[in-house]
Amino acid sequence: MIQTVIKRDGRVVGFNEEKIVTAIRKAMLHTDKGEDLQLIRQITDHISFKGSAQMTVEAIQDAVEMELMKSSRKDVAQKYIAYRNQRSIARKAKTRDMFLEIIEIKSNDVTRENANMNADTPAGMMMKFASETTKPFVDDYLLSDEVLEAVHNNYLHIHDKDYYPTKSLTCVQHPLDRILSCGFSAGHGESRPAKRIETASILGCISLETAQNEMHGGQAIPAFDFYLAPYVRNSYIEEIKNLEELNGKDYSHLYQKELTDYLQQPLDGLSDEKRIVQHAINKTVARVHQSMEAFIHNMNTIHSRGGNQVVFSSINYGTDTSAEGRCIIRELLKSTYQGVGNGETAIFPIQIWKKKRGVSYLPEDRNYDLYQLACKVTARRFFPNFLNLDATFNHGMPHTCIRKPFRTENIHRTRKYFFLHHQHRTPGHRMHEDRRRRIAYSQILRQTGCNTRSYSPPTPRTHGIPKNSICQAISAVNVCFMGG
Repeated sequence: MIQTVIKRDGRVVGFNEEKIVTAIRKAMLHTDKGEDLQLIRQITDHISFKGSAQMTVEAIQDAVEMELMKSSRKDVAQKYIAYRNQRSIARKAKTRDMFLEIIEIKSNDVTRENANMNADTPAGMMMKFASETTKPFVDDYLLSDEVLEAVHNNYLHIHDKDYYPTKSLTCVQHPLDRILSCGFSAGHGESRPAKRIETASILGCISLETAQNEMHGGQAIPAFDFYLAPYVRNSYIEEIKNLEELNGKDYSHLYQKELTDYLQQPLDGLSDEKRIVQHAINKTVARVHQSMEAFIHNMNTIHSRGGNQVVFSSINYGTDTSAEGRCIIRELLKSTYQGVGNGETAIFPIQIWKKKRGVSYLPEDRNYDLYQLACKVTARRFFPNFLNLDATFNHGMPHTCIRKPFRTENIHRTRKYFFLHHQHRTPGHRMHEDRRRRIAYSQILRQTGCNTRSYSPPTPRTHGIPKNSICQAISAVNVCFMGG
């Protein structure tokens, strides 16, 4: 006797004999003789009692066909078989039509869902094929009934649903200082630590691209100016050493000479060590500018994942008041103002200027001149955006992405060189914030009907930024992007 039925999507449900009755009756109504209730009941009872305890939908329908063919109503059997074929075609039609739209490169919601991906390319098409066939799997197997109903009624929207089953991290901030000082592994090879500004710029691009290929979501560098500043000084020292070799003199006492700023100036009228220092500064600034220009160009041309997507990335800067940090900021802004290629505005990385009292807020502040330059650049290039570190909402619990709770076990994959969040607080403060964060997660997950026991928020990590006052101001904000 049939007790349960395995549906086409794999779900197991209780057997309902009325569905057999309805199917046979519909077939009979399309014949000249009409319905025969006694025959319907006879076939239904025979299948119900003779069938196995658990059967698939297809096996039950096959049994209905056999019983109809054995009966005197061969006409009903023909209608029933035709109806099954039509339903099979209809189930495949949606997938077929969607695939044809992608193949024929029609501009619609399917092919243009991700503005950062070119669905016209073979890689883009393959990614869209995978994307569109994964979404029904998420609906059928991973979402609870409550969440699925909320999605269908537009109370919830699952951003990038196709990545839901991958258990991927969504957004991360890169501790670029650790990557540059320690190197990192990209899976098929390792990169050595950076020594000069050109290498640091390239490794910044490669690390962003590597993470983007391994996960879903955006990549952020929270303190771009602080991270790259040491390599400006390294490059300056390198230029001094070049002059030592050229002139045959010892200028080692100039390696760590305190510099107020890195500004290119003519050498006319300068002599002795002043001429040496200024020449090294001019060469260093040119190298920094070239490195920042390369960083922006690379971030808009290197591809990640399928579909020729460029890396969805962001960089934060503006609070490093050292001469080296100011050089990074200034040359980055100049390169952004010039544009890429034939003068186009760079789409990535998204640039965020961090405005802070005592740093760039008033005309007498050290970085106010760079803030004015940033305003000029954003008026032409839309970047940088501006973030007020002194806003009250940036002084409390760090901003956290709450993304895609799983009904099944959620596995947070990490790499030795990537961390989720960056904080510089006392252990007691961090424990208190962790508790608040977990309570907030639990409340949200309960509201969406998800299994809170199988999901836990990412644990904040710290990195090795020097703990000066400006750095502490930086760490008060975590910028998380919802891209893909």
